[in-house]
Amino acid sequence: MSKKVDRTESIFGKSAPPRATDILFGGDREDWQSNACISHWGEFGHAYKSGFRKAALQLAVEVCNSSSDQDLLIYPIVYLYRHHIELVLKDIFRSASMLLGHGVTAKDENDLGKHDLTSLWDMVRPLLKPVCDIHGVDGLPDEDFDAIASYIAQIHDHDPDGQRFRYATVKRKKANAPKGAIEHRRSLGPDLKLINIRVFATNLEKLADYLDGLEIWLADSLEIRFTAERDASAAQ
Repeated sequence: MSKKVDRTESIFGKSAPPRATDILFGGDREDWQSNACISHWGEFGHAYKSGFRKAALQLAVEVCNSSSDQDLLIYPIVYLYRHHIELVLKDIFRSASMLLGHGVTAKDENDLGKHDLTSLWDMVRPLLKPVCDIHGVDGLPDEDFDAIASYIAQIHDHDPDGQRFRYATVKRKKANAPKGAIEHRRSLGPDLKLINIRVFATNLEKLADYLDGLEIWLADSLEIRFTAERDASAAQ
């Protein structure tokens, strides 16, 4: 007689095995408090940016409070914070360009599709003084800009393309090999041995606060301009 198998437990773990009838995307009337609303209106990009930052902070707080899993959770923590910074820099560029009347060109969009934080900051920084000038306010402090550049350079040194804390290995062309031959190498260099999660998260929160504030100021300025233009058009 064959042994009866408990199909509420997977052969690979204590969770129930997946079933074709399982619904992955959708709400639950009974567990309505766990339903997440997917935005399709307004500035829906805000949810992405804020979500990555909030997830990074919550993971960092959990690690620091529990003193556990730091060797595992460091990868999503760095990735999530970095992705938040990348998204915010891209939106700062778009808003600043529109305020200055430049618009966003096809070349700009191509550059914005990349993941190099240093290049993004190099695109953003020259626009900020002219934006301050048209608003009749003092330029932002150079020491703030230098600090942002330092933070971004430090991130770039270890993760130049946004992939190094996302994947354990990266593909590289194999030296002295036939065309098309590649090899997989460790994503992170051997010089990176320790990251203090409390220090990293504290500093990235400082950077995120500053850039988020800058983005909000630019977006508000843009909305004020659009509103004035609509009102002027309606009055004609």
